[in-house]
Amino acid sequence: MKVLIADNAEDTKSVLGGILLGKDYECVFVENNADIIEKVYTEVPDIVILDTKPAGPSGLEILKKLKSAPSTRDIPVVLIASKKSQSKLAKGYELGAYDYISRPYFKEELTARLSNITFACERVKELEKLLDRDYLTGIYNRRFFMERFHEELSWSSRHSEPISLMMLDIDHFKKINDTYGHGCGDEILKQIANTMTAVLRIEDVVARYGGEEFIILLPNTDSEGVLTAAEKLRAAVHDKDFSCENGSTRIQVTVSIGVTAYAPDNECIYLPPDRVIGQADTALYTAKEQGRNRVVAHKQ
Repeated sequence: MKVLIADNAEDTKSVLGGILLGKDYECVFVENNADIIEKVYTEVPDIVILDTKPAGPSGLEILKKLKSAPSTRDIPVVLIASKKSQSKLAKGYELGAYDYISRPYFKEELTARLSNITFACERVKELEKLLDRDYLTGIYNRRFFMERFHEELSWSSRHSEPISLMMLDIDHFKKINDTYGHGCGDEILKQIANTMTAVLRIEDVVARYGGEEFIILLPNTDSEGVLTAAEKLRAAVHDKDFSCENGSTRIQVTVSIGVTAYAPDNECIYLPPDRVIGQADTALYTAKEQGRNRVVAHKQ
């Protein structure tokens, strides 16, 4: 379990850090709460610990931001607060804090609280695998993707942040199944999924849309950024040595990718998710018509 802690006080680093490391937690310290948002995306913690009385933005302000964003809202947040700060604790729970710890740090109390959070995180991940993951590839399924896409698109519109979408299709996949068998085709699907998660960013949402078609959501990404990411992904697939039957059969695999970008502003009308997906799908169709193994952007 990785714990991201926004408190650089010596007692926190020595005492709190020592307790956590002794229980096999990986600790990442940041100087203050202002740095926590960026670190959440780069470190991808399992738990975030925020100080309610820092220099800079308060823990409650950061908590509100974390819980309002679809990509960070499910990360358990623990507040460092005095037991006398009842109003702050009440507000923290109202905003979505999971628990709190207080100074001075007591090993038994801290261990018990984090053990409860760890147990809850593990149960959530188990349920996620059952409900949100594609059974074959292990990436997100279409149902989860559509829910998340609605949320991210609404977030993008409210905050005037760009958002982009990719539709990816494996070229001549039917021929792979017909030539090498469906078992080999399944292996190719899994290897494609692994390649996507390795090449793309942690915050990008990768899902199997159906059959040999995949869909990728790229938050805070403009038209130039999605083209760069798509070309990087296309090249990675083209250059990869795909195989099946325990490596005895080598197969050349390529993909076609259609992309679209949505950049809302004060005058921009909200686009329904189906329309954005339709734009990427149209670009994908064009990529296949133009010869496959290429990236095509939707023309705005």
